[in-house]
Amino acid sequence: MADETFGIKGLTAAEVAESRIKFGANIVINKTQNAVVAAIISLAKEPMVVLLLVASVIYYISGNTPDAVFLSVAIVLVAGISLYQDARSNSALEKLKVLTSPLCKVIRDGRYQEINSADLVIGDVLIAEEGHSIAADGLVLRANDFTVNESVLTGESLPVGKNTKER
Repeated sequence: MADETFGIKGLTAAEVAESRIKFGANIVINKTQNAVVAAIISLAKEPMVVLLLVASVIYYISGNTPDAVFLSVAIVLVAGISLYQDARSNSALEKLKVLTSPLCKVIRDGRYQEINSADLVIGDVLIAEEGHSIAADGLVLRANDFTVNESVLTGESLPVGKNTKER
């Protein structure tokens, strides 16, 4: 793309900081429960774990205490390993999310900049090019045969045309 900004200055650094303070970052916050609690609940729903717990209780009731203790220790050991692996995979997914976060082009202070989509703020001038994902809602200021694939949001199979007259 040419370095032509079409006379658009975009936001200044001070306006970006003010907008970020007022409206926050361009991220979706997932409200999840504690990962350890969720992993324990998931583990408790496993049929094999339930079966082993029942077997351990039967051993204990029948008076075979050493086998009951051995089976209980084995269940705790397997649960600990499972929780450890789950924590490591969640950590790896979070790191992968950071590495694969989409970049977007904006005009700020009268020049092009490539920023992380989480750093977009209200009032930014976003440059959308063919094949790029659009990281936020916005108004079309200038377009040349501009269509958007909204199938993820609306289920439409064909791209939808956009122009500067629509709001």
